[in-house]
Amino acid sequence: MNEQFYETVSQMLDNTISVYEELLELYKEKKKVLLTPKNNELLRIVDEKILAQVNTVKKVNAKREEFCNENEISSTKISTLIELAQKECPQFEKKLSEQKVKINEVAEEMALIEKTNVELIKHGLVMSDKLLDIIISAATPQTDNYDMHGKNVDTSELSISSIVEDA
Repeated sequence: MNEQFYETVSQMLDNTISVYEELLELYKEKKKVLLTPKNNELLRIVDEKILAQVNTVKKVNAKREEFCNENEISSTKISTLIELAQKECPQFEKKLSEQKVKINEVAEEMALIEKTNVELIKHGLVMSDKLLDIIISAATPQTDNYDMHGKNVDTSELSISSIVEDA
């Protein structure tokens, strides 16, 4: 392994950072859409973009796995590649460390935003369920207001208590 190995690892890290940053921006966009009422079409569009970006992430990961197989590296983890490159090319240790920090920051922010998005979706489901309950109860006939013959029972009259008080 030599400087060419470092260059390849560095380029793969830059590609990974770029792909993750694009995915992060899509997660941020999804969060905004989730906070917008009547957003079904926008949400569908953003989800399609996210799925396309996830496919790009998979391609980047596949290239990294292929590189590791070609170079007989048992682990395909990014951190393993960084450690190997740092050992082989200590002069590039600073840049590699910066790339590692950037990847970790982006991954942490993505995880936080995705967790927030999941909570927003759960909240939306709860609110939709409550709204559906209100609609159903409003549409359900109030059977207490009708007698056995289907006639409306006037409940505005005072009812006489069946309790008799002792004098």
